[in-house]
Amino acid sequence: MPEQTAQNENISIQNKILSSSIIRIALFLTLLSVYYLTLSPKIEEYFSKNISSYARESSDIPINSLTPVFDIHVYASEYNLGTQLNTDTYTSNTKFFTLDPRVLAMSKFLQDYHSPMAKYANIFVEEADKNGLDWRLVASISGVESAFGNLIPKGSNNGWGWRGINGNEDGWSMFASWKDAITHITNRLAEGYGTDLTPFDIEPSYCPPCAANPAHLWANGVTNFMNRLQYYVDNLEDL
Repeated sequence: MPEQTAQNENISIQNKILSSSIIRIALFLTLLSVYYLTLSPKIEEYFSKNISSYARESSDIPINSLTPVFDIHVYASEYNLGTQLNTDTYTSNTKFFTLDPRVLAMSKFLQDYHSPMAKYANIFVEEADKNGLDWRLVASISGVESAFGNLIPKGSNNGWGWRGINGNEDGWSMFASWKDAITHITNRLAEGYGTDLTPFDIEPSYCPPCAANPAHLWANGVTNFMNRLQYYVDNLEDL
C-alpha cells in the first residue's frame, strides 16, 4: 500500500506539472525557438527565392536610370547603404541601379516637408548636374517661395514664384508638370544668374525687397534649406 500510495502521488505531481500554465508556456517557447533557429531560415529562403524568381519572370520594365526613391526603397534589403554610398552603381542579378545619395537625401527631405515634388527628387539632381548648378539650390528656393510646392497658384506647378513663361492672368508661370517646372527653372537660373552665385548674390534680382531688408530673409531662408539638405546627405543612415 505505501508503494501504491507513492506511485499515486508521483502521478498526481506529474499531472499537475503537465497542467501548469507556466510549463505549457515554457514548452511553447522552446518549440518556437527551435523553429526559428532551424526551420525558419530554410523556409524563408525557399519562399524568398521563389517569390523573387516569379517577380523577375513577370517583370518587363527594366530599371536602368535614376528612379524615384519610393521604388529604390522596395529593393533596400538587397544592399547596405553604408557600403554603397561611395560607389557609383549597384547591380543585382536582374536590376541596375545608379545610386546617388543626393537623390536619396532630396527625396527624404521633401517627404519630411510633405512636398508634392518628393517623387521628382532625381529630376532636381539630374537637372542641376546638367546645368552646373548646386543640386540644393532650386529645391531650397521653392522652400522659401511656396513651402516646397504646397502654396502655389492653382494648377500651376510653380513653386518658385516664377514669371515669364505661360503666365496666367496674374503673371505666374504655368507648368504642365513639376518635372517641366524643375527642368525649366533650373536651366533659367543657371543661364540668368550663373552657376556660382550664392543665395545672397541672387537675392537682389530674385527678391529686391528682401535684399533691401537687413534681415535678408530670402537669402537666409534659402541658405538654411541648403544647409539642411547637406545635413540630410551627410547623415543618410541616421534619418
